[in-house]
Amino acid sequence: MKNNRSTQDNKIAHTSSSLIQVIRPDIIVPSGIAELDRLCGGFKAGELTLVDGNSGLIADLPNQICVNTYRTFHSETIYIDAGMCANPYQIARYARLLELDQREVLQNVVMSRAFTVYQLSTIIQELLEPMIQKCSPRTLLIGMLPALYHDHELSAREAQTLLTQDLTKIQQLTTHYTLITVCTNLDAMPLSPSNGLGKTLYDRVNEIVRMKQFEQYTSLELLKTQKSTTIVRGANGQLRLEAFGMVN
Repeated sequence: MKNNRSTQDNKIAHTSSSLIQVIRPDIIVPSGIAELDRLCGGFKAGELTLVDGNSGLIADLPNQICVNTYRTFHSETIYIDAGMCANPYQIARYARLLELDQREVLQNVVMSRAFTVYQLSTIIQELLEPMIQKCSPRTLLIGMLPALYHDHELSAREAQTLLTQDLTKIQQLTTHYTLITVCTNLDAMPLSPSNGLGKTLYDRVNEIVRMKQFEQYTSLELLKTQKSTTIVRGANGQLRLEAFGMVN
């Protein structure tokens, strides 16, 4: 009887240990921007992160994440392009810089492009989960997520309803499949956190990275954890290689 109880306790302890290991947020992909990675520790599994702002670094971020996902996990990335932002040539370029086989990297990026908000909603609501089940990706990227919801043919109520439904689905899939999910918004004016689509996005993500470009530097802010840092430009006006994670 004692041996059976001991065996049972061991099984329970093992199960508990396994559960703790599963929920630990230590499955991380680096952004490729050294300052951002030092600030937030990289993008974490099971979390939905919004990167918002006017910095040109945001345009390159999904390309770098695709490469870093392959480099870190040898896993696929699902990249939903909602704003004509996906650039396979830049992905290949970053792969070469990191001395990776660019063809292998590109073969591990599953791209889907939406041209209307209804196409995007269909991808998210109906097509995305079967893609996840087929590819078993580590990372989900949605480039320029809010852009299509600003369609002038949509009423404000319909845009809010669609965005809320789609974000709910994205969060459910992120949690269920333990995905590293990153959405981007590159615009001259950052989203408003107090009203409209901006408030909907800000309220429903785990973290917001605000990247604001100034003449000599880029400010980085984690709005929910209230941390900040800067990327300083070099004397020649170019961002340092460290900003792209290319120099240790």
